[in-house]
Amino acid sequence: MKTLSSPSLLQYWLFIVFFCFTGFSARADDELQALQPTKEQHLAASVVAASAKTGTTAQANSRSMATSQAYQSTAWFQSIDLTLKRDLNGNGFYSQLYVRFDAHTDYASQPVYAIYSLIGSNGVSRRIHTSSIFTLYGQSSQDWFSVETNLVSLGRDYYKLKIQLVDAQSGYLLAEMSGYDNATLDRLALEDQHSDSYSQVIIHEESGGSFGIFALLGLSCVYLWRRKQHVVQNCDVTQCLAAGQSAAGNNGISAY
Repeated sequence: MKTLSSPSLLQYWLFIVFFCFTGFSARADDELQALQPTKEQHLAASVVAASAKTGTTAQANSRSMATSQAYQSTAWFQSIDLTLKRDLNGNGFYSQLYVRFDAHTDYASQPVYAIYSLIGSNGVSRRIHTSSIFTLYGQSSQDWFSVETNLVSLGRDYYKLKIQLVDAQSGYLLAEMSGYDNATLDRLALEDQHSDSYSQVIIHEESGGSFGIFALLGLSCVYLWRRKQHVVQNCDVTQCLAAGQSAAGNNGISAY
């Protein structure tokens, strides 16, 4: 029987370890796809380019004033605004998400796109939107980008929002921020629009306590009063008949 030599055995185990590591890493990096209906907004590229060319919106050393983020390279998130909207049932969980950010780049212009993901309390990440391609112009504040997302098929939970900025030409990650490093994106009380709706609730209450006893006594009093009235009426009729017969006898009239 042929046995593996020590170098061959070592290579075999290295291959197994490498396969397991890359396999598990790939699965850990995979995101669930839960794309949501989303509306995008941004200024026209021509407007932003003209504004950046004049230099009226440039900011010196803006990187030092950038919002907290996990990673940045030649591009970074300068600022972000987030608003939770639409809580129809008033339970404190919202079904519409509005996010607007302004990102800057070291280059005169850089085409990018953004990936939006929600991370549940169980750590599972769901990609909810991948944006169209837009262009960053240096440190212009006019190249902001916003999305308004209506949430569907999403369980009620406190979520973290993660936004990744990706180079549209190379596919490389340029910047990333999430609820792990930015409080604005943490503990977002969200639910889908199906759960966030008015519902008519009919409640039937039954009580065997004091209210039930008083109600029973009231009904009993009504019954006794009506019975008494009925007896009084019968007595009045009998007395009338007797009086009639007595009057007829006195007048010499007999009844057969």
